[in-house]
Amino acid sequence: MHYELLYLVGISKEPEMETIKKDVSDIVMSEGGIFHNKLVIEKRKLAYKVKHENQGFYVAQRFDIEDTTRLQAITKKLNLNTNILRSLITRADELPELISREERKEKEAKKSKRLVTKETKSSQEKTADKKASEEDIDKKLEEILNI
Repeated sequence: MHYELLYLVGISKEPEMETIKKDVSDIVMSEGGIFHNKLVIEKRKLAYKVKHENQGFYVAQRFDIEDTTRLQAITKKLNLNTNILRSLITRADELPELISREERKEKEAKKSKRLVTKETKSSQEKTADKKASEEDIDKKLEEILNI
């Protein structure tokens, strides 16, 4: 099965971040999980204090595991790790792709650029249609007035 692991590390643990990531990967891999290459880390302000921390790092990574009964053991080990403030494991079958904030911004910029291009094309088409209709009116007037 395909799962996503999201865990929160407090800002005070930033120097230990590499060892924490290694510990988490060891926990999942010891239970038979196989991680995907994509790892997303975002620094954010927390909505409320968690264990006296106002800010933290959200770390998300996807993994596959065959024996889903091992998820309880992974969750238990993650809860016992004092460096992790919160953790969540969800099925990733119906989740959108895992992308970083920068990648999301780039996608939005490309999307808005496409929209602007479409709007520009449609406004140019409207202008061309308006010119064409004005020319038609001029021709009809010339016919009517016999100029």
